Amino acid sequence: MEQEIDVFYNRYWKPILRLLNDWRLVWFNGHNYYFIDNDAVYNYQWQQVWWIWGWLIRDLSGNVFVFWERVTDNVKPFLPFKQFKPFASFVQFPPYKPYLPYKKLKPLPSFSWSNYKLTQDDE
Repeated sequence: MEQEIDVFYNRYWKPILRLLNDWRLVWFNGHNYYFIDNDAVYNYQWQQVWWIWGWLIRDLSGNVFVFWERVTDNVKPFLPFKQFKPFASFVQFPPYKPYLPYKKLKPLPSFSWSNYKLTQDDE
């Protein structure tokens, strides 16, 4: 059974994604979403979608998208007050991990929030 390492929060400190011990990012309803490979975040269509460093997930422009509770990066926007974490449900089996393409160039970090809106329709 997969163990939850922690949770990633959005700019309103709302819990968004669960981080599992196999480095998958899943919804609280158990659906697979993305996976982390070293310092990059990929979807299951072989596309790099974000970067992760200092426990901040940044979009491809360097803006903060979601963050972990114990952020270690100094270049970050103001972080809000924490909301309650919802109950997690059974996690689906992981999908096949695709062959990963070359990573994109890493941007400079910014103090801004990303405009990317995370919804389950993005799957």
